[in-house]
Amino acid sequence: MADIQSVLRPLEQSESLMNEIYSELAEAFAADSEASSLFSRLAFEERSHLSQVQFLRRLARQNGSEFGEVEIDPDELGREVAELETVLESVRRLSLQEALVLAIQFEGGVAELHARRAISKANPDVARVFGTLHLADERHRDTLIELAVRRGFRSA
Repeated sequence: MADIQSVLRPLEQSESLMNEIYSELAEAFAADSEASSLFSRLAFEERSHLSQVQFLRRLARQNGSEFGEVEIDPDELGREVAELETVLESVRRLSLQEALVLAIQFEGGVAELHARRAISKANPDVARVFGTLHLADERHRDTLIELAVRRGFRSA
């Protein structure tokens, strides 16, 4: 069990890091207009996700009694954030194929998904926000997979 802030904080970090990673990738692949455009759009959308998580953090801080304990291991989220930080450090050295594979993996991040579900259980009123974020992550993942398939990097 964890308090809501100890779960929302790494979710906020994840969204911020994904924004930075996508921004870096957009610049790194500037010569590839299709890839650069996709990464730019994803960076923009991650900024929106970040704003939503920041709003939830403020809401939880102001209405602490409305948010119960969350059934999740915060260390699991911490490991995912650490992985994103490592990727950010080396993002400019990635090939397009490596960048797409990593982005697809992170968009399907298990720890973040579990955290969103756990928070939704602790406070059903925020379930809709997390449902929207989850759908956006699925769209991101699908779009990344489509580009990978077009480039011959993946068969599925």
